[in-house]
Amino acid sequence: MEITKFIDWDLIFEKIHKLTFSIYGKEHLEYLINNQPSENEYDYLQETIEILVSFGLPSFQKVEDIRPILDKIENNLILEPEEIFEIKNFLLIIEEIKKIFQSSRYKLSFYFSNLSNYSLLLSEIDRIFDENGEIKDNASADLLNIRKRIKNLYSDIKKKIDSFIANNSNYLQDQIYTIRNGRYVFLLKPNARSKLQGIVHGTSSSGASLFFEPQEFIKLNDDIQILKSEENVEINRILRNVSLKIFEKLNNIRKDIKLVGHYDSLSARAKFAKENNAIVVKPEGKYLKLVNARHPLIEKDKVVPITIDLPEDKKGLIITGPNTGGKTVTLKTVALFTFMSQKAFPILADIGTRIPNLKLFIDIGDAQDVVENLSTFSSHIVRIVYALENADENSLVIIDELGSGTDPFEGSALALSIIEELIERNIKFIITTHLTNVKLYAMEREDILTASMEFDMETLKPTYKVLLNIPGASHAFEISKKLGLSEKIVKKAETFMSKDHLKIENLIKDLNTKISELERKKENLEKLLKEYENLKESYEKKYNILKVKKIEELDNEIKNLYKEIRSAKKNLQLAMHSLKTNSESLMKKRLQDLESTHKNFEKIEEVIDSMKNPVSNNTLEIGSFVRIKDGTAIGKIVEERGDNKYLVDFNGLKVEIKKNKLVPTEPPKELEKTPLFSSSYSKILEKNELDLRGKTVEEALELLDKFIDDLVLSDFNSAFIIHGKGTGSLASNIWNFLRKDPRIKNYRFGRPSEGGIGVTYIEV
Repeated sequence: MEITKFIDWDLIFEKIHKLTFSIYGKEHLEYLINNQPSENEYDYLQETIEILVSFGLPSFQKVEDIRPILDKIENNLILEPEEIFEIKNFLLIIEEIKKIFQSSRYKLSFYFSNLSNYSLLLSEIDRIFDENGEIKDNASADLLNIRKRIKNLYSDIKKKIDSFIANNSNYLQDQIYTIRNGRYVFLLKPNARSKLQGIVHGTSSSGASLFFEPQEFIKLNDDIQILKSEENVEINRILRNVSLKIFEKLNNIRKDIKLVGHYDSLSARAKFAKENNAIVVKPEGKYLKLVNARHPLIEKDKVVPITIDLPEDKKGLIITGPNTGGKTVTLKTVALFTFMSQKAFPILADIGTRIPNLKLFIDIGDAQDVVENLSTFSSHIVRIVYALENADENSLVIIDELGSGTDPFEGSALALSIIEELIERNIKFIITTHLTNVKLYAMEREDILTASMEFDMETLKPTYKVLLNIPGASHAFEISKKLGLSEKIVKKAETFMSKDHLKIENLIKDLNTKISELERKKENLEKLLKEYENLKESYEKKYNILKVKKIEELDNEIKNLYKEIRSAKKNLQLAMHSLKTNSESLMKKRLQDLESTHKNFEKIEEVIDSMKNPVSNNTLEIGSFVRIKDGTAIGKIVEERGDNKYLVDFNGLKVEIKKNKLVPTEPPKELEKTPLFSSSYSKILEKNELDLRGKTVEEALELLDKFIDDLVLSDFNSAFIIHGKGTGSLASNIWNFLRKDPRIKNYRFGRPSEGGIGVTYIEV
């Protein structure tokens, strides 16, 4: 029995079909509906969704079905240029699909690696056709020659046309020419026929003009016809050759049509998933769980998510509640998503959803079978009989309004009997009902779950929410009053009900109301908890920002003081290098004081750095893995040196770095070569030279000091200082500075090829 008509599948399929770009994609979608998807299909779909969300998928124009063109080739017929272009467009799609799945980490990469290579065929088509599908002049040497001759001939004809019109304007009806049967002719006045030599090809519709081919144009027109014929022969030869090359790839193209169709269907389903926030669920076991399931035909801003939980150890679920409360929509959603999932289509639900791998039997809706002249009740029974005859323990039976359409007492008895049959045969089921006896039966059994559609007693309107483990009342009296039935009639109706029945209904209503209140409180508490969590996260972020800001402010103050001390040191060094004063001993003492202060600030700087870069273990020792601050490369300490310095090995490149410039880090996950420094350091120096010509001694030494700092942190371990020859004063002060700088390993004048004594070469 066809189940898709009960779940509005055609409307949903149309939505997905519109997202395809080819008839092949639709055919593959239909194939999935009528067949069991492969084990890999779910992985393929999940990967396609991931690629779409992360990187996007190319958009293809709608492509025509090329199979009739392939049939034409198979019958040894020559293709027209537009047909070859359609083949080309299809082959370009194949090339694009191959690019998408170049990464070997996807299962789809291996699958679509079966697509054939058409690069040579595409190159041949591009060599012959321009972007508009016209055959190029240089498609062959013969065609180029023919078209050149045609062009020259047209040029000659144009000159002769101008000359003929100028010399015979008195005989012509209009100062123009026209083409008749491929030949150039003129509109000649009838009475001028005897004045000129030539051929008449007919008269105009009015009879006022003759289509006249002058004698001097006859050979030209003949030559054009001959060249045009030669052109057509050559074009046919070219088209036949291209058609033959396509014929050679015929089997590959037919095979790839199926692969393109499969890709198209994956792409369409992935786009549907992205647009609707849907997920891929592979059916397994007998556990049914829908988490926030949303029917795709209900508008996003109006749909109420439903959650259903039917564990493997439970026989079935009975849903009760008022009419128009959403029971049928709930059943359709369950049936639809079970069907879609089993056919490898994404479903609109949240993570945690589970779909059972069970055969589906459905009886939803009360439309009468006009053809068979069956009543509503009869049509229900026909479908139920079919389910009972064909279902087994690996089946799921879904029945809407079991026992309805007939006498309530008989309907209840029949419903209970059918439920008993399903339980005895271990067939899972989901059933909706109004019948009180069925509600009570479900409440008494531990192996059956109950659920109800929530009903707001204040507004007397359904909320369309599913309340699990709670039976629902029908609310017939309340709904009747809401729709206008008089209070008197409703009160009288209540007197016709048995006291026990009325008592049960009222108990169910009270229970329903209390559960609804608890659900609302639960939702409010969950909402409040989420708000508290967001506030906590926000406050923690702000606290960390303030903490870091304070540290950075302190760090900036320390750096400014540190900079002043370094400046004072430089000034004293310059004075000592350039002046002979009586206060040299005093200056040396002052310099020693500054050196001491400098070291103290270096220690403070280390403390600040440790506050900014907290680590679980900040002990540096031989064998520790470290990185330079703000850098990404990970190195290993191989030697401890004086003055708080360490020799660090960065994948074979050893660099001496101060302790306060290093941050302990985790060992690298993979022993692979990485750049020594992050981009922020590797770009500190673009070249390893410093030009100090024209600078004062003070300016030069300050620039040199900063340059050496940058050099230590760069990828260079040597550099050239350009100071010129001049008087030698600048070079002398630079050498005095380098001699006392512990960062400098070696220095010398440049070799002749490097600039001689106008340049100093240094190593750090």
